[in-house]
Amino acid sequence: MSKTDRPDDLPPTTGSSARHASRNPRQRDNLSWPVVTVRPATINLPTLTVTQRHRRRVADQLATGLTVAARTGRPSLFPVLALTAPVDEIPRITTIIDEALQLVAAPTPAAIRVGRNLRGERAAVVLHGDRWSLVIETHQAAARQPTVTYAFIDGSGGHCLALCFDDHPNALGVAWTEMTHHVLAMTT
Repeated sequence: MSKTDRPDDLPPTTGSSARHASRNPRQRDNLSWPVVTVRPATINLPTLTVTQRHRRRVADQLATGLTVAARTGRPSLFPVLALTAPVDEIPRITTIIDEALQLVAAPTPAAIRVGRNLRGERAAVVLHGDRWSLVIETHQAAARQPTVTYAFIDGSGGHCLALCFDDHPNALGVAWTEMTHHVLAMTT
């Protein structure tokens, strides 16, 4: 095809006008970086009973108190009745351990919350199951204090039971400690 055989709609082939001749001046605004508008994701939160809402609210309040205490350097002023008990005397303890490991592996919406201090380090981790909530108070290695876990278990009459677990040498105590460490490792 020679120059004389060219159709009229093709741009010229020489000079700087050849590089930009195919562009319409009105279309130059469309050549900027492409912007994709994405519809916000909709999250269907699970329907909660009155007992579950109360238990979650109390657990979240404890975690908030622990987080604020870690940020301000003051002790937590949240009143909680903590009973120290052997792990094997707590009802549904094996169920809580199994469900907590499953929950942290595949979290559902609003099931895991992490409170951080001003340095961005974890101060409290909250896990919400169907019939229990866990609040794990994390201490930094310099504090030389063990991790404290509060379990809020739905009981009869719509009351919650808050328990503080220490390390126990029995099999359930070891499983509880391993579950706690796994939860902390997954929520960094």
